[in-house]
Amino acid sequence: MHLIFTWIQWCGKWTQWRLLIEKYGFEIVEMWWEFRKIISSWSELWKKIKEVIDAWYLVDDKLWGEVMKQAIENYKSKEKVVFDAFIRLAWNKELFDKYLPEYKVVFFKLSEEKAKQRLLWRMYNPKTWETFPFWTKTDPKTWDELVKRKDDNEASILKRIEEYTKHTLPLLEIQRQEWKVIEVNAEQSVEDVFKELEEKLWFIN
Repeated sequence: MHLIFTWIQWCGKWTQWRLLIEKYGFEIVEMWWEFRKIISSWSELWKKIKEVIDAWYLVDDKLWGEVMKQAIENYKSKEKVVFDAFIRLAWNKELFDKYLPEYKVVFFKLSEEKAKQRLLWRMYNPKTWETFPFWTKTDPKTWDELVKRKDDNEASILKRIEEYTKHTLPLLEIQRQEWKVIEVNAEQSVEDVFKELEEKLWFIN
């Protein structure tokens, strides 16, 4: 089973990841981690990316596409995988439709206002990048002190929400028509979100 998580930021997907890992043995594939793995791999793809970075250019869609294709190749034979932050733009969808077409999209639905409130108050661990609710002062796994992200201000948050609304939601509507979307109400408690997720992934075992 290959799932793709689609979400507005701070919908609680990190927590749902953990629960899927603990209860069902899913593997999580996160785009930025895959990029970092390639950076430290000394592979041919790493050399291409390094040339771009050394020249002070941005990594373009073509190279990001190679990162995505490599991740798909590495995990497509696995039985239970969640791909996170992979389909946000039209070319992302085209790539998955070509190389891993039998995927399902789990859409964690959260209102823009609720997302903004959560983002303005969240804390994060600068060593692991994991985020936590505003009342959390230390990472319970590492005991590192948590801090506020500098880009968690209203202007940057609204920009992220705008990008999500402009690019991701239209793709989601196309995927609905393709019968790929599983929608979960992310405004519930953690326990109720996971219960609904389990019910809608009834074919999980």
